[in-house]
Parts: sequence; C-alpha cells; structure tokens
Amino acid sequence: MARRLTLFTITTALLALLASTASATETRDCTRESPCVLKLGTVATAGTPWATQLEALRDRFESASEGRLQVRLFLGSTDGEISLARQTADGTLEAYAGSTGALASIVPEMGVFELPYLFDDLAQADRIIDNHLFRPVQRLLARRGLVLYIFSENGFRNFATTGDRPVRTPEDLGAIQMRSQELWVHEAMYRALGGNPVAIPVAETSTALSNGNVQGFDNTPLYAQAAGWHSFVRQWTVSDHIYQPALIVYNKDWFDSLPEDIQELITSNRRQETRSSRSLVRAMNPALMQNLRDFGLNVYTLTDAEREVFRERTRPVHQQFRERVRGGGDLLDLIEANR
Repeated sequence: MARRLTLFTITTALLALLASTASATETRDCTRESPCVLKLGTVATAGTPWATQLEALRDRFESASEGRLQVRLFLGSTDGEISLARQTADGTLEAYAGSTGALASIVPEMGVFELPYLFDDLAQADRIIDNHLFRPVQRLLARRGLVLYIFSENGFRNFATTGDRPVRTPEDLGAIQMRSQELWVHEAMYRALGGNPVAIPVAETSTALSNGNVQGFDNTPLYAQAAGWHSFVRQWTVSDHIYQPALIVYNKDWFDSLPEDIQELITSNRRQETRSSRSLVRAMNPALMQNLRDFGLNVYTLTDAEREVFRERTRPVHQQFRERVRGGGDLLDLIEANR
C-alpha cells in the first residue's frame, strides 16, 4: 500500500507540474473585451523625458493593438528601483523602466554599466552599447527571465555636495558622507576614492540630505532636479565619472504568453525609441546646467588632469568586478575590446 501511495503521489505531482508548465506558456487571448494588461513601474516622475517617452509608448501600444493591450504606467513609484526590478522579475509587474544599477541587484553582470570611467563620452557609449552589447545583454537577461526592449539613458553622473567648495580631488570626498546608489559597485567606487558611502534608497535620499545624515550624492543633472535633490546642496562638480544607461525590460513568462503580434508590437521600433529617449534627455542638459547656476549652486568642471586622478584611483574597481561577478568579465572584455 505504501509503495502504491508513493507512486500515486509522484504521478500526481508530475501531472501537476506538467499542467502548470503548460499554463505558464499558454497563449493569452488579448481581445478588446478582455485586453491583456502591461503594468510598468518606474521612479521617473511626470514631466520628465522618461515619462514623456513612456506615455508615448503607452499611446502607441494601445492604439496599434486596437485596444487589445492596456498599458498602466506607475510613474514616480516610491517602491524604489530595486523593488520595481524585482517585482518585474517575479511577475508582479509586467515591465520595469529604470537604471541598469537597480537591475544589477538581480542580474549582477549588469553592474558592468556602473563601473567608473567605463566610457569616455556619449558617442563611445552609444556605439558600444548599440553595436556590441545589446545582443549579449539581451541573451543574459533572457536567461534570468527578462526580455530587453531598449536601452535608454540616465546620463553621466556628477558629484554634488553641501560644503563651501566643490569636489576637485578624491581627498575632498574623504571628510564627508555621500549618498550612494544601493549597489556594491557604487560603494566600491567611493571607497577607492577614500570616501564614505552610505547606501540609501531613492525615496529616502531627500530626508537624508535635509537632516545632514549625508553631505552629498552623485547623479545626473536631470535626475537630481527631477527628484529635488539639488535643493539641498551648494556645489556641483561635473566629474562625469559614471555613464549610466537606463532600460525597459519585460517579464519573460508574461511576454511569452502574449500573441505573436502583440510581442512584435511591444518590441518594435527599437532603434527609433532608443534614439528618441537619448535625444529627449540630452536636449535638456544645457538648460539643466543653467538651472543649477540660477538656483545658486557653484558649478565646477574638472580639468582633464583632475579627472585623470579620479580615473586612476577607481581603476581597481574594474578588477574587483571581474573577481566578484561570475561572467561579468565577459561584458567588460567586450567593452574594452571595442573602445
């Protein structure tokens, strides 16, 4: 009896597994009466270039699908980017739009994009990402249950501080605490410069700046102003120490369950959407820098010699990445071979 019960239990379990696998890959019926739903989470707030693009995508997807796909945008989410990335990976959300840094919390190899002084300028970043990294990253994310749609842009990150003088040398970071993005690569960069990083979620950064728990941060002019962080600092150093892409990814199980024409729709116009997203961000940069000056910030641009000191001090972080992230060296090799 025990043997029969065991065989029965095993058989039942196998049938249940097969049934769940079949249902996971079963094609959905996306109709006007019962549309498929794409819930996309992002910390980007309304009025930013990122939100502008996402709203345009929503309108295009819904119109082209003739109502068979409904897009719900959750702009300005206070959940934080790491949480949004994880919700997309586990299927709570169907899509995530945000930084590569947050995605690195679940796909460590993506941390390669957060390495300091990885790209010399925007043209080099565009060329390498578009021509040499898109397909490898697409395959990498697919293995982790995600579908890469496009790369977008956060931009070059700069240092911003509350003190009386701008950051001009690594030593200037040694006496203060800086808000760091929640990723070990960012913390390692600060430590390599002799700084004191404090990893703080996006939603808690304004409070940390206002109460003095940190005396600065690094981010792009656009994000700093969209989040209001610039109102807490007095100095802005154009260091361009990290070029940070953004991206849009889908949950793969959800994507695979869609009708083929809907899959094609939400992965269409990749090059056009990438160019558009970058252009929207870059077009604002001159005005954003002037906004910082008008707001009363002292804006200082590192000289080539000063920037080289930062580059040399942070070079060991690249080797740490190779040693710490299994397979991460493959992407880094691709970048270095095509610089």
